[in-house]
Amino acid sequence: MRKFIRLVVFDLDGTLTKVESTWQYIHERLGTWHLGSSSAQDYWKGRISYMEWAQLDSSAWRGVELKKIRSILDEIPYVDGAKEAVAELREKGKLSGIVSAGISLLSDRVREELSMDFAIANELHFSQGRMTGGVTVNVSLDDKSLVMRRVAEQLGFSLRECAVVGDNGFDLPSEAGLRIGFNPKHEAETACDVVIRGTDIRAILTHIL
Repeated sequence: MRKFIRLVVFDLDGTLTKVESTWQYIHERLGTWHLGSSSAQDYWKGRISYMEWAQLDSSAWRGVELKKIRSILDEIPYVDGAKEAVAELREKGKLSGIVSAGISLLSDRVREELSMDFAIANELHFSQGRMTGGVTVNVSLDDKSLVMRRVAEQLGFSLRECAVVGDNGFDLPSEAGLRIGFNPKHEAETACDVVIRGTDIRAILTHIL
């Protein structure tokens, strides 16, 4: 057993769930992806900050009912073995949680359903049951590793005692004790200690336990 691993930090989109971007998924279901695609391109080309990107996305959904957003997020399925993998980690005494640049409505649902220890993501603002167009950014792609470090320290660990699981380079900080790429994007492979290809996330367990 890899006793030095005390905590496992998961990415959410494309790692615990089969949808690679919760933001894009909502845009597509609401018919606003033409707006979301434009702001995404602006972010990746360095024209806007992550905060501005999130604000543009959320403002496109102003007036949409909370129950509509929840119903869209409820459609998003887990990857194979997600519940079983987290249960096995818990049984072996490992803490687990989510740090995601996605949306907290989904990460909170996953945390509860999988009995994880924490979930940190970005919060859409609602008033009287409808989107206001506002957002609180708790995790950006630029500072994800800093959030992971802060969460680990709050739980009494260093990142060296953490395994991180994700599909992009920003999910896999160099100071983590074990970096597992679950179907990582090609450019992220060099950031991984372990690369797993397949549909069942339980394959990570042999590398952690």
